[in-house]
Parts: sequence; C-alpha cells; structure tokens
Amino acid sequence: MNQLEFAKFLSYLFCSGNVIAPTADRSSLRVKKIEKLAEVDLTGALPENSFKDFILPKGEILFGYADLKVDSAKEEMQYLFGVNILDLQALTLFEFVFEKDSYLQKRRQNYFVIGFSSGIEDDYRKYQVFHDQFEDNILEHVLFDVFVEKQKNGQYKFFAGSEKGQKLLTEAEVDDFENIEFAGLIKENGVDQKILQNLSAVENSEAEFLWEELGEKCLACGRCSAICPTCFCFNLEDSFDEFGKIYKKRRQTSCFSPEFSQINGDFRELGSAKEKIFFWYYHKFVRIPKEFNYFGCVGCGRCSKVCPVGISVAENLAKLQKLKKSNNEK
Repeated sequence: MNQLEFAKFLSYLFCSGNVIAPTADRSSLRVKKIEKLAEVDLTGALPENSFKDFILPKGEILFGYADLKVDSAKEEMQYLFGVNILDLQALTLFEFVFEKDSYLQKRRQNYFVIGFSSGIEDDYRKYQVFHDQFEDNILEHVLFDVFVEKQKNGQYKFFAGSEKGQKLLTEAEVDDFENIEFAGLIKENGVDQKILQNLSAVENSEAEFLWEELGEKCLACGRCSAICPTCFCFNLEDSFDEFGKIYKKRRQTSCFSPEFSQINGDFRELGSAKEKIFFWYYHKFVRIPKEFNYFGCVGCGRCSKVCPVGISVAENLAKLQKLKKSNNEK
C-alpha cells in the first residue's frame, strides 16, 4: 500500500470515530485525542505518555443509580492508532489482568488497537520497531486488532490480529493484509530470559542495602506509577450529584499513595518510602511474571524520565543482578 492509500485508511478512521494517537505538541510527543489527519505523528518514536489512560481512565463512572435503575456509561468508538510494540505489550497485559472485568471488556468492544512501526531496524533502541521476523517473534505474542508497518521502500504493510481488525480493514477498503493468530504470551523458546533474570534478582532481595538507599532517596511522589503503562491499581468510590443520584466510580491510584495500604486504626502496611518502592518493584518483576509469565515492566523508561530524583529502574535491576551473582559466588 502506498502513501496515498495509507492516508485514505487514516481518513476512514477519522470519519468513523475518535482517533487517539501520538502527536507533536510543543516540542513533545504525546498520545491524545486528535481532530486532524495532519496531527498524527508517524515517526514511530515513543510518546511521553502511553495509551493506558484511554483504556483505564484516571477516573471513570462505572454506573449510576437513579429511581432504582442502573444507568451504564455510554461508550463511543475509539481508534487507538500508532501503538508501538512496548505499549502493545502493556495493553496485552491489561487484556489478561482485566479478562473478567465486565466494564473494561465492554469498553474493549468499542475501541480498536492499531499498532504502528516505522520499520527501521537500526532505530529499535528509539522504539521504532524492526520488521525482521515480525510474525514469529513479535506480533504472534501481542494482542491487537490491526498493525501497520512502514517499510523501508515507503510502502505500508497491514496485519490483522483479530476478527474485528479484519472487518475494519475490509470496511476501510484495505484488501491486502496478512492475518496474525495470537500464539500466547510465551514464545516458542520459552519465557523471556529477561523476565526470569529480573524475577530472580528482585524476589529475595528485600534485605539488600540498595532498598535502604532508594528509600532515603525516593520521595514516594508516585510519578513513576502514574506514567507507567502497566500500572493498573484503582479505588472504587461512591459520589452524589446535586439531584441525589449515586455514582460508582473507579479511580486510578498508586501503591505510593498514603491511603493505598491503610486499614483500620490508621495502620499502613506500606509506611516508608523503602517499603513502597520495594513493593512496586516486587509487583512488576515478581508477582506479575509469576502469574502471567509475562512482562510487568516493558522497559519503556518513562518512569526514570519523570522521577524528580533520577531513580533508574534499569540501573537498579543491574545492581540487583550483580548483588545476586556476588552472593551466589560466596
């Protein structure tokens, strides 16, 4: 498919619903709802934020009670376009974590996940995903509806990852596409070694002095979990409007929040910054991998960029792996 035909596909999305995509905004690249085709960023670079807030909003009304009737929130058709591989991995985790969540599953029926790759292999470190062995090594192990790859010759290759995706491409008059069948989270050669290495390094490390150092440095501000594409903790709240209608709301929260582990008597399981940051690492690198054999952290690096004191997850994992190796050698 050439540039003109690709533009026609994007135009179809704008005519059919809301388009959420990366767009350049005052020298930064952010994911947001956009109105014009020209606003879509097609560099394949990693946006400052992720698509998480459009899947699991920071605050949402689940339902409302009025006159003993239950009113469900109305969902509009959403096209999440330009999702890079790292954010696709994060959204794939959400599909499994919220598999039995009726509210998110209902929303899932009303949005399309459309991945995008610039197709430049040398720029993978910039999160522009390469083409080589897409089907076997990457696309078969993430969940999506449509994936678009810009090839080096300027042409665009389309993949359909679901029946919804096939239908969308057909309706958009895209005839040339390849179907990809989801083969599960685990690749043919087994669980990703990076997942196992990080799990082993973090699991029994609570006594390591590194956590004391991080506890003294960490402000427990929660910026890392707010920007993280795989953080999904939430609170349920009841609220009232001026007419006496009651709403059940879901609101994102963080394990760094003072109220997160609060119970009767004002006791907090996670009282110190050290306890909070260890809990956060343990959840991502031990608990999620053990439950799903999958990434609890996709390595996007957003958390390190927004941390006001410069805490780097990658550097701390490397230190923990080095400490584990040293302890094993004793």
